[in-house]
Amino acid sequence: MQTLGQTAHFNIQYDETLLGPDGNPNAISRAQRVLGVCEAEFGLLASWYKITDGFGPDNRVTVQIIADFAAGGASNNGYKGGNTIIKIGNQTANANAIAAGQSSCMSFVAELVEVLASYRNQHGNAAWNASKSDGEGLSLLCARERFGTGYSLFFGTPWVNSWLQSSRDTQWINASENTDKNPLSFGLSLLFLYYLKNQLNHSIPDIIAAGGDSLAQTYQNLTGKSDATAAFSQLINKYFRPGSTPQLATENPFPLLEGLRREVKLSLDPEPEGKPFHVDEGVALTSPFFTCKDLYKWFVDSAPKKVTCVATVRGFGLPIYRWRVNGVDLNPPAQLDQPNVQGSITVQATVATDHAAQPSTSALQDVLINYGVGEDDFSSNLVFDLPGVVGHVDLSIEASASERFASSDVSWTAQSITVDNESLHWEARYYTDRERCMKPFLDVAARYIRSDPFFSLVKSLPDPPQEYTRVIRELTQASAQIATLAQHAPDQARELRHAMSSALGIAPAVLDELGKANIRSTAVPHEVPETLLKGMGQQSG
Repeated sequence: MQTLGQTAHFNIQYDETLLGPDGNPNAISRAQRVLGVCEAEFGLLASWYKITDGFGPDNRVTVQIIADFAAGGASNNGYKGGNTIIKIGNQTANANAIAAGQSSCMSFVAELVEVLASYRNQHGNAAWNASKSDGEGLSLLCARERFGTGYSLFFGTPWVNSWLQSSRDTQWINASENTDKNPLSFGLSLLFLYYLKNQLNHSIPDIIAAGGDSLAQTYQNLTGKSDATAAFSQLINKYFRPGSTPQLATENPFPLLEGLRREVKLSLDPEPEGKPFHVDEGVALTSPFFTCKDLYKWFVDSAPKKVTCVATVRGFGLPIYRWRVNGVDLNPPAQLDQPNVQGSITVQATVATDHAAQPSTSALQDVLINYGVGEDDFSSNLVFDLPGVVGHVDLSIEASASERFASSDVSWTAQSITVDNESLHWEARYYTDRERCMKPFLDVAARYIRSDPFFSLVKSLPDPPQEYTRVIRELTQASAQIATLAQHAPDQARELRHAMSSALGIAPAVLDELGKANIRSTAVPHEVPETLLKGMGQQSG
């Protein structure tokens, strides 16, 4: 056994004879990882236990990276002063040194928690005994909280499933089982501890300090109530019906919330799908900058995108997700535990196309969407593309969730995205001339203006940014909808127009003109109408 290093509280050792799949020693890499975190973890965990003595240069804990053993990933001999030993299995066959290092640190924390509990047990506090189910639950909770990735890599399926998919014996809430080897009892303990932490919002230090001779006593010390088993069981059985609960992907399904306290989160990520291809080209007389003008060759390419949307929830137990794109439901939808499904829908969407003479024109058209959707660790993933669509497509993605068992209430969120399946670019001379023509103008401006947000906008001309043109498109479409509403419900349209104009700082008359223009033509030039600029000026004074 070789000594890697010594710290204020630890001796770190490793077995140099252990060889990995490549034939090289690998225990040293696990030991190096533990050496790098041991002091910080000791400081934190000792503060959780409120321990200030018993450890140090005169009674260092020896941590050994040893051959894998059947008893588990790690072990300890309890607190023995200067003879305290923590042994961690090397995961010799694991060729991923980073993953093995994370798992070694996780095991180190789990064993150190038990050593600290042993020290307290020997000084008059019997709580969190490592040989009982509640003590094992606490060591697992701390290990997961400190090194969650290593925890998941090492253990795989969460321990709480052992109890959730059993007959759900709750006797170990009122009296901890005198073993740390039964997944049913320590799985229940781990789930109950997360109930205290994330459902009832008690910190780990407070839970440790309130430790009693059972989980029920710890609960009573924290809450002042004596209904631990009933309160816990009622909540769990409501959201995770006995006999109908699938494997959870987490040890911690809390908090479980109601109504507006729940939320759905959505992330969108458009990525290129396949190589760009040429669509159109030509020559146009244009101004790279307003001080110069010439004939330049332009090109339009299509770069199809694949969009990945991920919906996650907070406050749900077993969420059932639904997706909509531009107001159209996916059919078929995905449901919890259902394999990935595929389908297609047709939606109406505004598609803007690039052309050198009119940099951005748009029209409302039918768009085919091919999609795949399914569940992954209680999140929902929607992946879609827009086959055959060339242009910039405005879409609204909506994700909603309801509970499988607990209630029928629906929570939802939505995000807008422009899928850019097209790009306009110019020959190299265009960009060279733009820089050349812009330079003298900006040189003069720099003498008199300290900041240049205006000139940052000028630099984008004559190709307006997509975010800018999209705002104009959406504003025009909204105005058209108000104009249509006015034909049937003028009072409601008037209220909506007033609310919208007040919020945006635009004169109501401007919204009227935009709406009439959109009704007259489905092709909307993406430039700021003069009436809009005047309207902004009227509102801003």
